[in-house]
Amino acid sequence: MKPVTRCLFVVAGIFAGGAASAQDFKTQAAAAAAQRDAAFNASDATKLSKAYTRDAVILPAGGQPVTGQEGAAQLFGGFIKGGVKDHRITVQGGNGEGNEGYAYGRWQADAGGKKLAGHWVNVLKREDGQWRTALHTWNLDQ
Repeated sequence: MKPVTRCLFVVAGIFAGGAASAQDFKTQAAAAAAQRDAAFNASDATKLSKAYTRDAVILPAGGQPVTGQEGAAQLFGGFIKGGVKDHRITVQGGNGEGNEGYAYGRWQADAGGKKLAGHWVNVLKREDGQWRTALHTWNLDQ
C-alpha cells in the first residue's frame, strides 16, 4: 500500500472515530434528557435536581439565576407547582471529551393549556460517575 493511501485511511479513521464519539455523547445526553423529563413529569423536583452538579448555575429565560441542586429543586418545584407539565426535551446535538461536554436542542411543555417551547443548551461535567449539568440556560419562543 502506498504511503499516501495509508495516510488517507488513518485520517478517515480519525474523523470516523470523532463522529462516533459525538454520536455516543449525543445518545448519552438523550438518555439523560429522558430521565429528566420522567422526573419532571412525575413532579419529582428533588430527583430532577440530582441531574445538576453541586455548584450548577441555571439561567432561566426571563428569570434570576439559581445555583446548585437546592436551587434547581426550588426552581423546578415552582414550575411543577405552577402547573407546568408534559415536559419534553429533544437533544439535537452535542459533543463531549473527557469529563466535559455540551448538548443543545429544543424543549416544550404545557402550562395550564398554554404550549411553551424554546431552545436550550447545557454544559455537562462528569460528577460521581454521571453526566450532570453544570450550566443550563434556555429561551422561550415568542
